[in-house]
Amino acid sequence: MFLRFTNATLLALLAVLTLTGLYGLMWPWPAWMFETHRAAAWALVALSPWKALISFRSLRRGVDRRFNRSVVVILSLVLAAMTVLVLGLGLAWTWRVGPERGWLWQTVISWHWYLALGLLAPLAFHVWRRWPRPKRADFASRRAALKLLGLGAAGVVGWAVAESFALARQNPAEPRRFTGSREKGSFSGLGYPVNNLIGEGKIVLDPATWRLALGGAVNNPLALTYDEVLALPTSEVTATLDCTDGWYSTQVWRGVPLTDLLKQAGLRPEAKVIALKAASGYAAYFTLAEVEEILLATHVGGKAFDHWHGFPLRAVVPSRRGWQWVKWLTEIEVL
Repeated sequence: MFLRFTNATLLALLAVLTLTGLYGLMWPWPAWMFETHRAAAWALVALSPWKALISFRSLRRGVDRRFNRSVVVILSLVLAAMTVLVLGLGLAWTWRVGPERGWLWQTVISWHWYLALGLLAPLAFHVWRRWPRPKRADFASRRAALKLLGLGAAGVVGWAVAESFALARQNPAEPRRFTGSREKGSFSGLGYPVNNLIGEGKIVLDPATWRLALGGAVNNPLALTYDEVLALPTSEVTATLDCTDGWYSTQVWRGVPLTDLLKQAGLRPEAKVIALKAASGYAAYFTLAEVEEILLATHVGGKAFDHWHGFPLRAVVPSRRGWQWVKWLTEIEVL
């Protein structure tokens, strides 16, 4: 019963961490989603001594030629070590312990979620091969309820203490947002950081030959030059670009609301999704409801974009993380 309760609860916590973590890689709101992620991590830490005891009992039986007692045991030890590393990287970033960037010049928080994503497949394999199926009786007793309450309390207390320590360690020049990102270059125009995928940005777009194509499920496809885009009625929006690399920057963006172009093109009844595509072939997809907030920006802080910041046109999508603010826009496809 102890074994099944511990393993089932641990699996539930890992599921919460995975779902909230994946959510946080896509959307920067709501704040409670990120706090739930942190509290679940501390509950997992509180549960780890019991899991360590179960693992120690298993290891005492040794290994042999059987698959479950050789390969799976070794994989489980590696999985445990990597899980501890993922937790440690998250704390190091939150508490500003050590350098901001590590191997391959990636930030500590980036390695936190890179490794976490990489653990999903071996975790699923481990669960399939090693974990016993929980039973209702394991959680229906008064003792089980008290255990769950205690575990929940440990998660909340750990989260509160950790956040207080993080606030004390915070650099006033780079305040930390609820997403965990640190402020960089807010209201500085082109002074905010740049993050590009490998190979991105090599195509330098010429405003004289650049075109913005809008097609797909529309009645009147468009092909606009840079000058035609600049001549359109503009709007300004103050929005925060929150990058999964661990920084955020609030700027005043100016450009053309996407809805204006879609009205001009005329959506057909079957239109469901909008794809924004970059010169590199990179694309991000949005629902028609999300389109209402998207600005096709030509300027930031009153300055036209330079090449690395997305010239001549980039998307501003306040409700999405920065990797979906498509730069070097060349095509809008209505699907």
